[in-house]
Amino acid sequence: MPLYEFACRKCGKRFECLVAVGKEKDVVCAGCGSGDVEKMISGFGIGGGSSRIKASSSGCHSCSSKSCGTCH
Repeated sequence: MPLYEFACRKCGKRFECLVAVGKEKDVVCAGCGSGDVEKMISGFGIGGGSSRIKASSSGCHSCSSKSCGTCH
């Protein structure tokens, strides 16, 4: 099963979830339980050389401490 990143349209939480192909509609927010989530497009590995998209260094987006290692 692929690992996808989702964003909740209700509370704004971003989270990752292992989802079987075709089961994206069954994903619920890990924070508030809402089913109104959007699958995000990952920039990992797109391009080559200096054109690669780099992750933001603005810190963690999935926890209150903004410093855990799950978002980096």
